[in-house]
Amino acid sequence: MRMKTFERRISLKDSNSVFNTSFPMDNPSVRPLPSAEELKEALAASEKSDTRQVLTALFDENTFVELGVYMKKSFSEYAYTGETNDFEGVICGYGAIDGQLVYAFAQDISRMNGAMDDTHANKIVSLYKMAMRNAAPVVAVFNSAGADIYEGVSSLAAYGKVMRAVAEASGFIPQIAIVSGDCTGIASPLAACFDFIVAVEGASFYVRSPEFSGTNEANETVAALVAKDGAAAAAEVRTLLSYIPANAEEGVRPGRCADSLNRLLGDQNFGQDLHNMLAVLADNGIYKEIYPETAPSFMTAFTCIGGVRCAVCGNTVQDGTAMLSGMEARKAARFVSFCDAFSIPLITIVDTAGFAFCKKKENTAFVLSLSSLAFAYAKSQMPKISVIVGRAIGGAYTLLGSKALCADVAYALADTEIGALSADAAVAFAWNDRVTLDRSRESLEEEWKATLASPVAAACKGEIDDIITVSEMRQRICSALLMLAAKGTVSKKRHSILPL
Repeated sequence: MRMKTFERRISLKDSNSVFNTSFPMDNPSVRPLPSAEELKEALAASEKSDTRQVLTALFDENTFVELGVYMKKSFSEYAYTGETNDFEGVICGYGAIDGQLVYAFAQDISRMNGAMDDTHANKIVSLYKMAMRNAAPVVAVFNSAGADIYEGVSSLAAYGKVMRAVAEASGFIPQIAIVSGDCTGIASPLAACFDFIVAVEGASFYVRSPEFSGTNEANETVAALVAKDGAAAAAEVRTLLSYIPANAEEGVRPGRCADSLNRLLGDQNFGQDLHNMLAVLADNGIYKEIYPETAPSFMTAFTCIGGVRCAVCGNTVQDGTAMLSGMEARKAARFVSFCDAFSIPLITIVDTAGFAFCKKKENTAFVLSLSSLAFAYAKSQMPKISVIVGRAIGGAYTLLGSKALCADVAYALADTEIGALSADAAVAFAWNDRVTLDRSRESLEEEWKATLASPVAAACKGEIDDIITVSEMRQRICSALLMLAAKGTVSKKRHSILPL
């Protein structure tokens, strides 16, 4: 049986047809596109926005060059509305920071409310492609009213595109976010995917509004640094970038040292405060602490020692003792992972009496935090130096840069205590029967410290490379940093930095 062929002809002149192939300028309802001069005049209206001021403060003077300057939401809307001042709500470009190439994108709430749409995302993804090809850092400024709800699922897909670009760049180029205004909903986990967040005081940063949830789910402790305004936040980013390599392949090489490599510290008393210690160890006493508000009893910082850009972490004693908590372990794990990705040498200052158990906290979360720290240290390949300056007790010492787990070089001061249990617990467990009227518990504890828990015992077993004095600490650290300078950049496997 022969089938009939049906053919439907649609006239292009039919006004009811869904097809219209006529050029837009032939349609009397379409307005002519603006001239280049008109576009520049419209663009000038947004030149004084807060976002522009942040970019001006971020880059070296007159070096920022914008890309995709006149992009709008869609060409059809541009042609039909004739609006010349409603540019896309994100500014993308590149420039120099201390002479180094850096890319940046900045959401401008004064343009389209900074709303995320497909064009917005495409501008950012295009910027990331260039940053990856040129192996240069990316800085982002978040200040947006959220997604463009009129685009429906496309606006959600736009966030997905940007998240993928950020994830693919993680561990290869540094990424720093400035939260200068609204960064809420799905935008907040996007910002948290960056290596560091610098938040402006009063900025909105949460998934669900505290007005409805009752708590601030993403409070200021998520930020590495908090600044009073956009210009101060830009200054913090410039400082951070001065300590970080431009990419994972660059690594860290010794530079010119503005301080003496052989400077002796003398008979210093740091008062068990890592801040005081680092102020003496660092070249000219200069260092930059990050995450000071997150687990403040554990310090993470960048500095230069002997002309080598490096990182320092460790417990800072509070209330007479230092313990490793779950929050501290997560903070340390993320820091170690970042340093490893960019081959930044890490110095771990050890003074811990063990784990800080808390009955109110979920035990599973605590265990996972500790395992994250162990994994981060064990898998890391950058230069690692550990110095025991006080107590190194139990599993906390194992996780914090012990030589068995990861350290290339391990030192200890002469009066330190190193053991599986603290002296009082060890005596109660193993020597309790020795306590008599003639032999006090206190004397047995001192004997335990001087013998079984001494740095000499650890050195004899190969767990400590040398027993040093406070005076020579900087000198020995400088020597180890220079010796290990090339480690971590040879046959290194790149890895991303998982947010923790």
